[in-house]
Amino acid sequence: MSKLSLKSDKNESVFRKLYQIIVKKHPNYASQWLNSLKEFGKDWEEEISVNISRVFGPDYNERWDEVVTGYAEFCTEALRAQVFFEKNGHYKASSYSEVVKECYHDADYMKVRYLPGQYLSHYIWPHHQKMLRHFIRDLIPKVKNDVSLFYEVGVGCGMYSQRSLQMMPKAYGIGYDISDYALEFILDVVKKHNLEDRYETRNQDILSNPIKRKADFVISQEVLEHLEDPQTFINGLYNATRQGGWGYITAAINAGHTDHIYLYQTPEEVRVQIEKVGWLIYDEQIESNYLEKPIEIRPTIVGYLVRK
Repeated sequence: MSKLSLKSDKNESVFRKLYQIIVKKHPNYASQWLNSLKEFGKDWEEEISVNISRVFGPDYNERWDEVVTGYAEFCTEALRAQVFFEKNGHYKASSYSEVVKECYHDADYMKVRYLPGQYLSHYIWPHHQKMLRHFIRDLIPKVKNDVSLFYEVGVGCGMYSQRSLQMMPKAYGIGYDISDYALEFILDVVKKHNLEDRYETRNQDILSNPIKRKADFVISQEVLEHLEDPQTFINGLYNATRQGGWGYITAAINAGHTDHIYLYQTPEEVRVQIEKVGWLIYDEQIESNYLEKPIEIRPTIVGYLVRK
């Protein structure tokens, strides 16, 4: 793919137009865009183009520049945090209250860098995209006939809520988070996909204020590592799910980021915590980035489809 100007063919995909911006402004991060295009192909390019068009606009605008810059800063932050972890053997952050204040309640951090960067990373980072693809193609078909109400606890950029609504057209969803900025972002995403009539958000800490109505399906996507005590959170997810209901729980392993606190070193550590509360595991997926790194410092995600 050539490095074309922003005034290139009007029929060019949104992905390719965004790629031109990343080449121009943040060339160090451009190669992964092409690597992911090569790995995932034309359908992937069309999907990312459709989603970016809806969320950030179908044509070049200032928001595109902001989103690409936010993504680059998100990547830089992750790289720096990973270097710290690999040098010191632990994550830099250790206090949940400090992370909440410095990250989740900070408008500039969340709206400019974290949320748009995370949204793009679900497509551009191969291990993120593989997790999302498996969720959509293999896991949702297994549970959708059992689901009329689902929760996503810790909505992040809302990608999993969005795709759940699209894949389960009869289901109603509720997104829980402690960041108003994350909740605003996901509401904007679902509205721009015309899904707002089946989704609502709540600013609620499910540990201090447990969810009373039990759901058919609970999603928690890369939340555990952000907590000081993930076992208690897993218990809360279990208690928010009806008997016979499903859960999808993922966690980052050996993956540095500014807001990561709890260090999982192996998938087995996550599995033990999940099974301890009583979840039955039906599916396990493990995906890594930087495959050339030793396993003990390789950023990895593990995901479990579970049932109560």
